[in-house]
Amino acid sequence: MKKWRCKICGYIHHGETPPDICPVCDAGAEDFKELETFFIETDRKKPESIIIIGNGAAGMEAARAIRENNQSVQITVFAKEHYPFYSRIHLSTFIGNEMSPDQIEIFPASWYPENNIQVITGTAVRNIQVRKKIIKTDKRKKYSFDKLIITTGAIPYLPPVNGLNKKGVFSLRNLDDALLIRDYAQSSNSAIVIGGGILGIESASSLNKRGLSVTVFEQQDQLLPLQLDKSGAFFLQKVLEKRGIQFHLNSSVSAFTGRKKMEGVEAGGLDTIPADMALISAGIVPDITLAREAGLTVNRGIVVNNRMETSHSDIYAAGDAAEFEGKLAGIWPAAVDQGLVAGLSALGLETNYNGTTPLHILKVSGIELTTIGKKYADKTDEHEMVITDSDQGTYVKLVHNRRILLGAIALGVRGIGFRLEKTIKRQQPIDKILPELVRGNWEVLKIR
Repeated sequence: MKKWRCKICGYIHHGETPPDICPVCDAGAEDFKELETFFIETDRKKPESIIIIGNGAAGMEAARAIRENNQSVQITVFAKEHYPFYSRIHLSTFIGNEMSPDQIEIFPASWYPENNIQVITGTAVRNIQVRKKIIKTDKRKKYSFDKLIITTGAIPYLPPVNGLNKKGVFSLRNLDDALLIRDYAQSSNSAIVIGGGILGIESASSLNKRGLSVTVFEQQDQLLPLQLDKSGAFFLQKVLEKRGIQFHLNSSVSAFTGRKKMEGVEAGGLDTIPADMALISAGIVPDITLAREAGLTVNRGIVVNNRMETSHSDIYAAGDAAEFEGKLAGIWPAAVDQGLVAGLSALGLETNYNGTTPLHILKVSGIELTTIGKKYADKTDEHEMVITDSDQGTYVKLVHNRRILLGAIALGVRGIGFRLEKTIKRQQPIDKILPELVRGNWEVLKIR
């Protein structure tokens, strides 16, 4: 069976032809490329049973890679949630519409039995006995494994704000969160969003779309501080303000007011701002509790090598919970890449993870924003080039060394994100087309 990789988000589709629409990022069939991958078998003993903890992007990519390369090994996936694998990156837009949960599921229900993959939902793994190679669940059942892949993901970071437990204060990490937020928003008129990152901006836009008056608090001096430069952030802020979203930068919420139900927020230097609900989007923290209690080496995340092996040779980790070369990826494409390597490594196939180029796509109706790679030139041979058009509402910044592109920010230019991504990842020469890029001629970015 052929494999097709989405050029936008990294999703891998298995089939004779690419899908009409990517279930993760909504890219079209033309944005898929067929993969040709070859692996070398090692002399490691082949496993008979592989357990995967977590059914997110990393866990399910591992399961799929395992089954594609081995038809007999037993694959069991444990998921805390009661839902099959779904597109987590669509949750922020989910709260702004009336989609049903099954509309963001990645695989049809038939996919699991067809691939002989057992997914046990609504079941949390509570303990890993490394020496005995046994896991225990919250249902008081034990399961043995030859290889174990930990993809426990991350949990929301909750800042030290008084009144976090009041009714109407939410965080968004899973489908149950999204359903609760959407239901509560139906009887609300105003909302506070804490955090001006991608999830915060997408969530604010979704609540604004539902007709709520939305105010965003960001403690830094710009929106999307991890993805945008200051000029691009200012440009984006003006676009969102025209939609009615208000912003308070360099400002932190200190308390939620009200008795049992939140009625507003207090923030330094501001009068109390009334609101019916609040959504906290202040980042994530890797969920490493299981790994730590099992005695595996952890730092900020579960420490892994380039085969996604943990400190125990039969246990692997991938996705938001994994820490590779001292870094936490925290993005969907990296989870897919790491899950693939973890699954193949568990089978004894020789493959390596060499990192994932940072790619961020903002999913806000009517706004196309893609950031990839470096956002600032920080070496003597690097340069920055900015092309803006305030009338058209476009902002493009390129970081290059005159030979290749090293990073890019593209706001408001339709279809350019994919071209920039491929140019950067393939290190295609740009020295001869720089004059055209300065003029905003993006057609010279050939995609081969």
